[in-house]
Amino acid sequence: MLPLLLLAAGATTSAPTRQLTVSYFNLAQEQGPLSPEDLAARQADAATGGEAVAAELALNEWKLCVLDSLVRWAPLKEGPGTLVDGAYGRCGDLERVYRSHLMKISQDGRVIVDLNLAKLMTKSLEDAWRLRLIATALDQALAAQPVNGKAGR
Repeated sequence: MLPLLLLAAGATTSAPTRQLTVSYFNLAQEQGPLSPEDLAARQADAATGGEAVAAELALNEWKLCVLDSLVRWAPLKEGPGTLVDGAYGRCGDLERVYRSHLMKISQDGRVIVDLNLAKLMTKSLEDAWRLRLIATALDQALAAQPVNGKAGR
């Protein structure tokens, strides 16, 4: 959480801080979504936060959206790859909002994440979540399978 606080407090920019900021979001991308309570606590800790807080909120909304998409479309009995691709399409606007906020984060008047880095980060977000979402879709399909004449496990 330190990098988010550094951004929120408007700390001076140095090369290590820049790396921590990008590293913070790279790590956040690989973690599961935060509960509303946890997200509120982190945002309260971040003081004024600005674009960094908005980026974290958009990232969390994207995570919740893709997970919700799998549940929503599970009855269609499509393959996990189709469900994941559909979830990415359904939640694409949230991903663009996240990328947009990343590109507005600045310290000492300098933008921390440019367009190319933001695109790379959102691509790595999708890559990091693809296997997780496929596993989730498979778990849902397995749970819906009849076990000894009964649905679920």
